[in-house]
Amino acid sequence: MFGFVACEPEPDTTVKQTLTLSVDNTEIYANGNQTATFTVKDDKGALVEDATIYFASTNEALASNKFTTSFAGTYEFYAMKGNTKSNTVSVVAKEVTEDTKVVTLSVVFPYDYAFVGDTISFAVDCNGDDVTSQSIIYNAEDDSALDGNTFATTLSGEYTFYAIYEGEKSNSVTFPFVVTDTPPVLLSVSPSTIIADGVEKAIFTINHEFEFEVYNAADDSKLSSKEFSTTEAGVYTFYAICNDEKTNTVEVTARMKINNEPKPIEIEASVATIKANGVDYTKFTVTEDGANVTDSSTIYVNGGVLNGNRFKTTTPGTYTVYAEKGTVKSNEITITAEEVTATGKTIVFAEGVTLTSGWYDVNKYLRGDNGDIQMCWAASASNIIQWWQDRYVAHGGTLPATAINGPSTKTYETGCRYQLALMDMFHSEWDNSLGGHVHESVPWYFEGKLNGGEYASPGSQAVPLSAGGYWKDEWDDIVDDMYCGYDYFSMDTFATAYSYTVRYNNYDLWGNGSPLLGVERLKYFSDLTVRAFEHGMASLTISLAANIYSLHHAVTLWGYEIDNATGLLTRIWITDSDDMESEPKTEILHEMTVSIGEGQSHIQFSSPDIRYKNVWAVAIVPVSGPFSAE
Repeated sequence: MFGFVACEPEPDTTVKQTLTLSVDNTEIYANGNQTATFTVKDDKGALVEDATIYFASTNEALASNKFTTSFAGTYEFYAMKGNTKSNTVSVVAKEVTEDTKVVTLSVVFPYDYAFVGDTISFAVDCNGDDVTSQSIIYNAEDDSALDGNTFATTLSGEYTFYAIYEGEKSNSVTFPFVVTDTPPVLLSVSPSTIIADGVEKAIFTINHEFEFEVYNAADDSKLSSKEFSTTEAGVYTFYAICNDEKTNTVEVTARMKINNEPKPIEIEASVATIKANGVDYTKFTVTEDGANVTDSSTIYVNGGVLNGNRFKTTTPGTYTVYAEKGTVKSNEITITAEEVTATGKTIVFAEGVTLTSGWYDVNKYLRGDNGDIQMCWAASASNIIQWWQDRYVAHGGTLPATAINGPSTKTYETGCRYQLALMDMFHSEWDNSLGGHVHESVPWYFEGKLNGGEYASPGSQAVPLSAGGYWKDEWDDIVDDMYCGYDYFSMDTFATAYSYTVRYNNYDLWGNGSPLLGVERLKYFSDLTVRAFEHGMASLTISLAANIYSLHHAVTLWGYEIDNATGLLTRIWITDSDDMESEPKTEILHEMTVSIGEGQSHIQFSSPDIRYKNVWAVAIVPVSGPFSAE
């Protein structure tokens, strides 16, 4: 007889260990300061101190049970001890902006836990400032406020705290208090940050009088002493062996030695030869280790300080140029200013514009009987936008379907029409009962931005009734950095060729209180006009009053004439929405002479054929794009 025995495996009586990972702060700010602290416990709730924390995405181990970062994002972690893996927890590192108020609470105590009866201290930081004395610290268990910034207890356990500063809540900090007859051996180091110069040292100590030895945790190599120094920057982790027991770990940060010795600087010029006509110029650039440090340097021409980094002159000759940054002097270069022998004048028009074509002249309806009496700004903006769109198409672009383009198709009661459909749009999409600004209406049309108009006092100027942004969906793909913001421009602002609308209030340069008079005043205005047409064209704000404080009016500037020898404007060409008083109105390009007004303090434009005869400069509003003057 054969006996068959069915063999079943013996029941597995081994109890598998479980690990539970938790974190005190599931959200921190990515400022490199706020910390998320992890705790690992076994299935009995006992603390597991020798578990290792890992990034879930890369399986890289953390150097300790704390996590901090300068990069915003969501991070996941798990813990391991042996072959046992814990659950996964997430920490969100929130982005820090200039306006973010980051309040960070930390415990000031030499060890990771305290004994019952010990007193721990807290520190509160807000964006790098110590605000401990202005903050209130709370025990999170019952939200009770501490008396000051210290805490002590007679009961063991984990205690969680947070702080409030100016209404902002900090991160949470959990700190354990334990009861023991024999305190464990704890390793500490001071200072925890040293310079990696091979000289500065970090000193290790323990909280007992026992002998101990210090080890580098990276390779378990023993240090020859209880001191550490290095010439290589990095973060180093150490532990100690005392009475055959391994202690906690501590970190030492070795920072790169900062070289405070000044570095050499170098100056170079965009061109070495210019014409001595007061218009032609060379631009200087100062570099330090390849970095542009022009703004923080002082440039000298023939021993005198140059205002800015552009040099022009009316005096022929050779000029020696160098720069200084602090105590460091650059190389010397020479610039030659050649004598101007050419005479005559040069006429410049915006790209695509001639005396007979390419320009626009939107006129108001009658005497403003349909409510457009204040809309000279809209007429000038319409001229500019239509010109801009013409140039965009001429350069190979395709207008978006939302663009307002071409002549008006709307007929008013008398049978009259605006010259451009854009003026119809401004008439219906803006509150046209008040005066407005070209530098706001142009970016509103393209991007839906007001360029500072959103900060105007209510009832002080025209405001849009709709969102605008007729090119908004395509704008970012057309030209990078096209819009440069609501800033007064200087001569250097035009270095950015694609700033499509900026505003300059000339009261700062040739208005009331300006030190510029006479020829100097006209020269600066001439330079600004030349600069504007290097990248596009401009709207011009004029005053019908000689004191330029009232009766402001917007016209469109299409071209200019300049004296080659002096660099001064002699004529300009404009279109004006108010130049005719009766229908039917026709397009006219007006020629005006440029001069210095009485008193030498204002720039005057004159024409016997224009309605106002004499007007005065108030502001220039450059509108630019990827084009240049012809």
